[in-house]
Amino acid sequence: MHFAVICWDAAGSAERRRASLEAHRGYVDAHADALVVSGALLADEGGARIGQLFVLDVADREAAEAFVAADPLSLSGVFGDVVITPMAVKFLAGERLG
Repeated sequence: MHFAVICWDAAGSAERRRASLEAHRGYVDAHADALVVSGALLADEGGARIGQLFVLDVADREAAEAFVAADPLSLSGVFGDVVITPMAVKFLAGERLG
């Protein structure tokens, strides 16, 4: 099942994000099998990182919640608001699915 996950950074968390970034990258690399898409959300002005987007392919909502909870950015308090919602992937890499 696919889930869209948007994690907005908490106010004042930029330094924690920088300090946790390498651990976060290692975490997502280790869980690449669950990732359809992953990347930082950027501010319009200046391109500062303001959050994280994941599209996950996992068994259920609990697995999506567990993925986010174990991310080093979450563990270090970078993520403030997190929205997890099921989604129906219809296009992937420029191709219509099903």
